[in-house]
Amino acid sequence: MFFKLLLIASAILNIFAIFDVMKSNRDWATKVVLLAIILVIPFVGAGLYLFAFRDKRYS
Repeated sequence: MFFKLLLIASAILNIFAIFDVMKSNRDWATKVVLLAIILVIPFVGAGLYLFAFRDKRYS
């Protein structure tokens, strides 16, 4: 049961990170690299993006 919840939470986090990368103002090469990180390392990639690479400005 816990594993299923972990997979659902990971999927939601990955989807959020992917949408956030796609709507960011970064150039296409940076977006491709960030998407590759998120998709290749699913459990760590989204968290790494959201904590380290996400634009902290809210405009």
